[in-house]
Amino acid sequence: MISLKKLEEADWELMIAWRSNPVIYEEGCYTQTEPLKWLEHYTWMLSRGVWWRFFMIWEDDGITRPRKVGIVNFGQLDNWNPELNYYVGEISLWGQDIGKDAVSFALCWLRLHGYCQVHTTVKDGNERSINLLKSLGFALQGQARKGETRWNLVLSDKDEATEYTSGREPFMGIEGVKNG
Repeated sequence: MISLKKLEEADWELMIAWRSNPVIYEEGCYTQTEPLKWLEHYTWMLSRGVWWRFFMIWEDDGITRPRKVGIVNFGQLDNWNPELNYYVGEISLWGQDIGKDAVSFALCWLRLHGYCQVHTTVKDGNERSINLLKSLGFALQGQARKGETRWNLVLSDKDEATEYTSGREPFMGIEGVKNG
């Protein structure tokens, strides 16, 4: 079972450790070329403000205790088309649909809060992420920055959507069963 819970400041060390793994940043991070520096990343996290939401991905295999395995976050929540970012930090779990399930739950959160679209960018050559996005219905929009493509997903018709809530409501978490 996969669940998403609000990222706590105590989780930042684990997040920076995952993002400092060359396997993760070389495949998926556009500008990162070396491990993150703690103070730099800490300051960046503090600057995110109310228009960003970070969620920890939890995995519960039903045998051992639940554990933290990755991150999903949204930026630009003051816009009807926020930006999605995600990664499974526990690379031993890659290929097991944990990222897909976590992104699916996060998309439900956006729908529940009245957002009409969501976009993300993918580093060229990141086939794992491209396949995940395609499986969830994202459409290629074209090149973003050099070496990166932009993907978009329509969540609801703008005429039928409720006005988004501005991202200021508290997030209690999303839980769900991993699709078999």
